[in-house]
Amino acid sequence: MLYNFVMTKQKITPQTFEKAKFYNPQDMGIAYICALVAPYVISLLLVLVCQIVISSGVPAESIESSVVYTIFSCLCSPIAFAIVFFAFNKVKKVSFSAAKVKFKIGIVNTVVCFAVALICVFGMQYLIGGIDYVLQLGGYNLTQISLPMDNFGWLVLALILMALLPAIFEELVFRGILLNGLRKGLSDISALFISALMFALMHGSIQQLVYPFALGLVLGWLAMRTGSTFTSMLVHFLNNAIVIIINYFTVRHGLDMSVSYTNAWVWVLAIVVAAVAGVLIYLIERFYFKGKNQDEENDQQTEKQQSKTGFKNMPISFWVSIGVAVIIFIIGTAIGFMPSA
Repeated sequence: MLYNFVMTKQKITPQTFEKAKFYNPQDMGIAYICALVAPYVISLLLVLVCQIVISSGVPAESIESSVVYTIFSCLCSPIAFAIVFFAFNKVKKVSFSAAKVKFKIGIVNTVVCFAVALICVFGMQYLIGGIDYVLQLGGYNLTQISLPMDNFGWLVLALILMALLPAIFEELVFRGILLNGLRKGLSDISALFISALMFALMHGSIQQLVYPFALGLVLGWLAMRTGSTFTSMLVHFLNNAIVIIINYFTVRHGLDMSVSYTNAWVWVLAIVVAAVAGVLIYLIERFYFKGKNQDEENDQQTEKQQSKTGFKNMPISFWVSIGVAVIIFIIGTAIGFMPSA
């Protein structure tokens, strides 16, 4: 009786109205559904605006080929994820600190982030190129949004639109909300792999499955080991930025960076380089992080472990969000295999 009385009294104290300082699995499932749907809603609004412009007499071909249309296409996802993150925290009354964006990560961690980004890009590029080659052989239409790369101004704009903004807002949602929310209901390993899968499925096509999954593992691993989502933002940004900068110099100087995947040695090289990248990541984990999370929540570890619910007790929002992601992935993949007009 005394316990019930105390708990009842606690429920009506002013602390009840304070913002929560962590995400839970229920929050994570709802946020993921919003993150899956929001980019398509923003894209639909863009299409509607274009239709209005077309109805005024502007040719559809000129709009689709315009740089302005490409810029707004690049902005759809970052805007959607920004809306999801800030609106979700506002509605659910969760403090922004729950996303664990801690900017003071230290010099050594910063250097490690740069190293990891380089390892990811150069370690996976040949293998991903091989996967794209196989998909093309199977009739898949590879898609990629790109900006003109004929001057330094376009390079800066591309870095902002396709590297900086996605790194910030995708990480706020996927490592900030999803990974941290999953860790409240699952083990860290399970949360890491599930969040990486959710990140990969979000891209909505088989072309964007393998590398986003691998990158999602790395980003989640860094966020857990450093205790800061800022490290995953940094590596995400560097990963995209390196690819954009390489593309810029190849275009400006007319370089041919392609390789022929009809040669067996290219596949051997791709596998070996990817394996070396995996070994390097393991060595960083083994000898630098030493398998220890650096979260500043050591005093809450016992409570955290007791709160694990496991997959069987995950909320319905989690399973619904996974189902929605799989459906979007299947549809996107099917569209990719359709003959182009």
